[in-house]
Amino acid sequence: MEDEIKIHWKPQPKQEYALARNEEEILFGGSRGGGKTDAGQAFMMYDIDKSYYRGLVIRRNATDLDDWIDRAKVMYASAKGVFVGGTFVFPSGAKIRTGHLKDDNAYSKYQGHEYHKILIEELTHIESEDDYEKLRGSCRSKYPDIKPQIFATTNPDGAGHKWVKKRWRIPDHPTKPIITVDKNGLRRIFIPSSLDDNKKLTENDPNYRNLLEAISDEELKDAWLNGSWAGFGLKGAYYVKQLATAYREGRVTHVPYDLSLPVITWWDIGVGDSTTIGFFQKRGLQWCMIDFYSNEGEGLSHYVAVLQAKGYVYSDHYAPHDIEVKEFGTGKSRKEQAQSLGLYFNVAPRLSIEDGINAVRTRFPTLWIDETKCEKFLDAIKAYQKEWDEKNGMFKDKPKHDWASHTADMLRYWAVTNHVDPISYQPNDNTSSMR
Repeated sequence: MEDEIKIHWKPQPKQEYALARNEEEILFGGSRGGGKTDAGQAFMMYDIDKSYYRGLVIRRNATDLDDWIDRAKVMYASAKGVFVGGTFVFPSGAKIRTGHLKDDNAYSKYQGHEYHKILIEELTHIESEDDYEKLRGSCRSKYPDIKPQIFATTNPDGAGHKWVKKRWRIPDHPTKPIITVDKNGLRRIFIPSSLDDNKKLTENDPNYRNLLEAISDEELKDAWLNGSWAGFGLKGAYYVKQLATAYREGRVTHVPYDLSLPVITWWDIGVGDSTTIGFFQKRGLQWCMIDFYSNEGEGLSHYVAVLQAKGYVYSDHYAPHDIEVKEFGTGKSRKEQAQSLGLYFNVAPRLSIEDGINAVRTRFPTLWIDETKCEKFLDAIKAYQKEWDEKNGMFKDKPKHDWASHTADMLRYWAVTNHVDPISYQPNDNTSSMR
């Protein structure tokens, strides 16, 4: 036929395997240079012959999206795709919309939309699984001839490393595809990608492998060259060394509640935002974080109920200085509101963020952390990092404000309150399970 669309691109074997999958969630991830981007662009073209087909492409930021669009223009030209106003439009009327995660309301702006295929590039740069679920909620189809699917690509780096690894059940060193089915029947597949899968790149640019092998950071090199998911220290993170030492010394372990000691809590309280609570006990000159809780969109009465349900015996509760600010409407401060509920707060010292971060680093050697009850705390502290300056290609000397900030703020309030010099703490018979 004269109007028949011909695509002048031939997939390599691993790409062909990925494109033939029918799982609802496909993750093509691993080392750099594995041909993931080309596969994602091809995936979005399967239904462009249908006038009602709608696709969505998401990348990390505007710069990365521009690069993807430039490459897509080349591939989509043979299908007569025209890029207009952020959307590829094809002769049938099919459309592929593009967006990035630096947009305002990036995760909620697509709610209520219907996209039959969604491509998410660099998935691990989505920091939380909840944000991913917001995007996934728009992947659906009322047309029986179009199956709704998400195709994601990623390297093992990024703030979302842990949740992505857990969701797709990726081992440290994957060598073969992994297919899973969740409790709701949703099917997922992880397809490991390696540089060796992309023969065109290795033949046309043999020096690319040398560039990856020359990376001085061994963890980063193992991820980018070999597709290792063994672990990834986030660049620009504030407490990498402190956490590494804590793990090495066995201070991230089972830390039981000592019935003979009171529990002290530190809070970061948001207004219509996330609130975090750390539960600590002081044992000698060491501190034990035995529990952690966070939530959002709840009033103080909710958190009072949480404290009561925990069943701990409390001595003191600490909150930031702004708890004393009176609110419009009620004319009362949150400190006064808490008192009316039987919760009495002390106010943590007010220090600069920089001084608070230094205090955390100084005091961290005294801290034991329960690895199970404080799992979300550990995730947030690992992800707490400096803000990235896209223009100058470097980290700014201030924290990035994101989902990890409230937890990090709570930890700062702990560190600047009643500071003591660290000394070694040896558990007695009643707390031997800490080891």
